[in-house]
Amino acid sequence: MPIPSWPGGVPDAPQRGSYRISKPFNAPDITEFEAGNSRDRPRGTVQYRTVEQTIRMSQAEYALFDTFVQDDLVTGTLRFSMNVWNGYQLEAKTVKLLGADKFTVTPRGRALLVSLKLEVQL
Repeated sequence: MPIPSWPGGVPDAPQRGSYRISKPFNAPDITEFEAGNSRDRPRGTVQYRTVEQTIRMSQAEYALFDTFVQDDLVTGTLRFSMNVWNGYQLEAKTVKLLGADKFTVTPRGRALLVSLKLEVQL
């Protein structure tokens, strides 16, 4: 079954200054030795990065986004593909909404600022 894609009528570019990498990689497995040194090994074969960003949406765009999360992502529990800012350009990635709330919405004039915490597959 193919994974859902970010809806075409909803912007995906983050607001300037809102993009933040809060966790660059999965935590490694650390093995401690009796001599005091340790060995770090990657955990799993797929690495993830946690990215936080805010996207400005109109009321109509937010309605599309909310329907996408409710229906296509089964209340935000499924992975999906979207363009994610990598520091210099948008790049297509497989992502998942993180946290119990999945996203937060802040009114800003006529627009809405939708803050997302994403688990981005590297």
